[in-house]
Amino acid sequence: MIERKLLAIILEMLDIFKNLKYYTFDNQDSFNTALNDPIGFISFISKQNVAIDEVQMIPEVIPAIKISVDEQNRKGMFLLTGSSDMFKNSKIKESLAGRMASFNLFPLSYAEINGRSINIVDKLFSNSFNIFDVDFEKIANDDFTNAVLRGGYPEVYKLSYRARKAWFEFYIKARISKDIANIENVDLNKVAYIDKLLKVLSAQIGSLVNYKNISNSIGLADKTVAKYIQLLEALFIVKLIPAYANNQLKRVIKSPKIQFIDTGLASMLLNVDIEGAMTKQGEFYGNLVESFVYSELIKHQSYSDTTINIYHYRDGDKKEVDFVLESSDGSVVAIEVKSGSNIKKSHFKGLITLARTLTNKAFKGIILYGGNQILPYKVDEFQFWVIPLKILI
Repeated sequence: MIERKLLAIILEMLDIFKNLKYYTFDNQDSFNTALNDPIGFISFISKQNVAIDEVQMIPEVIPAIKISVDEQNRKGMFLLTGSSDMFKNSKIKESLAGRMASFNLFPLSYAEINGRSINIVDKLFSNSFNIFDVDFEKIANDDFTNAVLRGGYPEVYKLSYRARKAWFEFYIKARISKDIANIENVDLNKVAYIDKLLKVLSAQIGSLVNYKNISNSIGLADKTVAKYIQLLEALFIVKLIPAYANNQLKRVIKSPKIQFIDTGLASMLLNVDIEGAMTKQGEFYGNLVESFVYSELIKHQSYSDTTINIYHYRDGDKKEVDFVLESSDGSVVAIEVKSGSNIKKSHFKGLITLARTLTNKAFKGIILYGGNQILPYKVDEFQFWVIPLKILI
């Protein structure tokens, strides 16, 4: 269910982009013409407002688009779509700053899939959790586990395990062989290493990124590993979560953590099915749940009224918090993820560390867990909350 704010933006865009002429660089004729003469191609098609799909395939058109926009200065001249972040493409030198607005379309959130009008980010920053009017007992544990393992790609979340696996295998092959070459000059002989890298990263979900260790495991230089991870970020497959740090926080670990945008893809890379997830809770499932929380947060972040950045926290004593959400006014919601249903005092160590340090900020500490009740949980002088993971579906 799309919130009113995002719906208003989409409706405004639809009004701007009425009667567009459509081009795609998947069409060989359009591709050849634009590649051979990008300025001439853009000059010809921009006589009317146009949509260009798979624009990342020919980065040379971006300077031509800038020239055309500057010359004509007409609202809604171009609708550019593609399957990667073209501005992380080293071949593109123009930013189009001040000339465009951009939107990232992630896989479906489970609020959308299940038709729920809720924005998790706004609710977490609200004054009361009583507004979570959900009977969690009626949501089966299998439903949540299935959501984690299926992910949110609309083409596949309803498919059987075998069909999803086949779809994801083809998806990865297509993305790596086709799209990466459009972003960087990657030797096709190195494509197999990127496939290995994906499998290694899937086994390290929620872990601090250690480029040296990864390079040793797949046989590439650590600088090359860092470059390939950036490519996977540009393709919206993985995301590096920056460390949370400020002047109040001392001895923090500044390495980023790795998360997957879609846990359906990650579960396929790990060969985790529903039976394996339920019987091997401690092996990969907990990490997949953490990544699922992240993927839902970034989807809700894209249309929340509350503007936030998402970080992780870890100090030199290994006290950590999975996600630190900081709003534009400095308020903080810190989230620890526990896939199990039993909560212990020891689970709050990282939250307590942050609470004791961030005394000049509005602070809320939360554990998302596998239980069925929203409960306050007091540790020492601090009031925390435990909230069911099922709130995400």
